[in-house]
Amino acid sequence: MHQKGFTLIELLVVIAIVAILAAILFPVFSAAREKARATSCLSNTRQLAMAAAMYVQDWDEMFPTVRMPHGHGHWGSTAESWVNLMQPYARTRLLNRCPSDSSPAWNETPPRLTSYGMNAYFDPYHPPYGNPMNPRPFSLASVVAPSKCVFSAELAEINSKTGMAIKGDHFMPMYWGNPPRVVDPMLNDRLWDSARGEPTTLAIRRHQGGSNYAFVDGHAKWLLFQHTWQQVNGNPPIVDYYDPLKP
Repeated sequence: MHQKGFTLIELLVVIAIVAILAAILFPVFSAAREKARATSCLSNTRQLAMAAAMYVQDWDEMFPTVRMPHGHGHWGSTAESWVNLMQPYARTRLLNRCPSDSSPAWNETPPRLTSYGMNAYFDPYHPPYGNPMNPRPFSLASVVAPSKCVFSAELAEINSKTGMAIKGDHFMPMYWGNPPRVVDPMLNDRLWDSARGEPTTLAIRRHQGGSNYAFVDGHAKWLLFQHTWQQVNGNPPIVDYYDPLKP
């Protein structure tokens, strides 16, 4: 019996249809995967926020330190990272890494410590409320609006100005803007992109154009950066979710 097969034209039509379907579906699958990663990151952020809340309650309502060789002070000869200090409350170090964080520094020595940076306004050694020579631990009772004050935010893989890999455990919003809350020409230039009006060390567009933030009251939320900080040059910020003494 004679068996009829596909003609060349029919085969090409089938291939074209498959290619069209693939072009339509691949972005959908990619978006779905990123949505899943964003959800996992938000879960990490929420658990870290709760760990921070438990730590603060156990330490007389005082916030932890960030990793820097501050010298002698309230917390000992060398300040320990908040990531390590909160480990008993967070249980697993897997919470420290966002699934969308592709930094090569995770495999370097020393490695990247975390995808999530603590707001340095709370650190006993950072100005304007801390002092490296006379550290002043920041208290929970001092926070004006805990539900609208960011405790941690997602760190970028590299500084968008210097191109250097970010391995720290905190970010310093007191050096953002024009004018900044704390004036230091070197840090102001390194940590703030005045042309774009955005920080250089935060991954503010990692998840669908926004990022996940942990708040002092223990909740976590996806937000656009402009929801958390806005400023008209030459004036104080219109929106500031980082300074704990701002209403």
